[in-house]
Amino acid sequence: MESESHWLWLFNTESGKLSVKLSDTEVFDTPYKPSQLVNIHFNEQMMDIEDATTFQSVSETLEAYPADKMPCTPQNAALNATAWCRFGRPQMPQSWHFQKSDISEWPIERRLCELNSGFDQGLFFILDTDEEFATCLLLSDGMQLSAIKSLRQFHVIKVTLNRLLPATVDLALSAQSNWGQQLA
Repeated sequence: MESESHWLWLFNTESGKLSVKLSDTEVFDTPYKPSQLVNIHFNEQMMDIEDATTFQSVSETLEAYPADKMPCTPQNAALNATAWCRFGRPQMPQSWHFQKSDISEWPIERRLCELNSGFDQGLFFILDTDEEFATCLLLSDGMQLSAIKSLRQFHVIKVTLNRLLPATVDLALSAQSNWGQQLA
């Protein structure tokens, strides 16, 4: 992925596509429909410092994980996370799709989680949290929520905190680290 000094948001009203122009030859399309977005009444708009901060934070967090343990590249996840944080339509929680967890409080520094619908389990990046809710971006290739509903990769869902499960990749890395310390 080439880096130009100024990335641009592009919105094509005919196709309904929100994209990021990364260079003269590279454009990244997001998966979001116009109905999922707000403030998209432009053709071209520069990314701002807040966008750059979001991109860098998400990218750096995901780069800390082994590439073979992640279902997507950190850059693709970071671009979609940045697009959602900037243009995503606020959502009502949809916690009923997911099984409850035994966790009463979610550590703010923990950015990955899993959600289990009973049909499927997916890996998510937590975009933001408050006292009750978490807004989560699906990193997995897709996730079945019910017999008739599914989420595609990089789609966002809001849930209550009592639905969040620790990410298997975090648990595996923690166990590996503990095992390494015992051997030392």
